[in-house]
Amino acid sequence: MNTNYTTVRNGVVLLWRHGWNSPSASFGRDAASAVTYGDEIVVNWRDGKSTLYRITPNGTNAVPVRTL
Repeated sequence: MNTNYTTVRNGVVLLWRHGWNSPSASFGRDAASAVTYGDEIVVNWRDGKSTLYRITPNGTNAVPVRTL
């Protein structure tokens, strides 16, 4: 089961773990949307670019892999 999910608040991506009442990480600025696929996050920015992030093995952070 995937224990992570994302939300976007005021352009900042928040990484959550199910059962936690606060985000485990926050990153980015000017995000339009973020979608979690397993251990990866795709963030769409307001400027039209997209960035792929990989969630760390402990599930408490995400690191950028590439920007399209």
